[in-house]
Amino acid sequence: MSKPSFVVPLSDLEWGPKTVSFEVGDAWLRRALEDTEASVRAGPGRLEVELTKNGRDVMVRGSVSCELNMPCVVTLDPVEVDVKADIFLLLSPAGPRAPHRAPPRGAQPRGKSKNGWARDPELLDEDAARDTYEGSEVVLDPFVREFILLELPLFPKRSDLPLSETPAIPRAPEADRSEGPVDPRLLPLAELKSRLGQK
Repeated sequence: MSKPSFVVPLSDLEWGPKTVSFEVGDAWLRRALEDTEASVRAGPGRLEVELTKNGRDVMVRGSVSCELNMPCVVTLDPVEVDVKADIFLLLSPAGPRAPHRAPPRGAQPRGKSKNGWARDPELLDEDAARDTYEGSEVVLDPFVREFILLELPLFPKRSDLPLSETPAIPRAPEADRSEGPVDPRLLPLAELKSRLGQK
């Protein structure tokens, strides 16, 4: 992204909450959507947020809306996508990272689970909304872009297409059981499967 478009000076928040409204222009949207298949359908979009300063933290609440096109997964024709994303952020001043942060209350400790995967603490909604700002102003551009991208559908499809037109997910070909000997470690499972099949 080039020069930020959605900037609020911290000094504007000293006397209470501030509501701001920005036009989300076509040029900004094109830059934000560069790595996606989405394109601008009609512009400009709209960003409306309220910023509240609490100590050194800044809470941001509002929404962003824009009208986009995405290619249909079946026909590649343009599909209209109306984005309306709710925004909620709790921003703290950027600084050196703390060496250790206590996990949220009730979260399981780090370590290995029974299946061998690393066990991370559960991320609470409040923690998911946390991020940082730098200097004497709040730059909203990267956050707005992220909220827009999260609203894009994974598989946009024309609404007039029947369900039968939806491409099926190809199934992996089944292994030919006649090829080679069975791994001896799998014999107990094979025996269990045959017993369950008889029942």
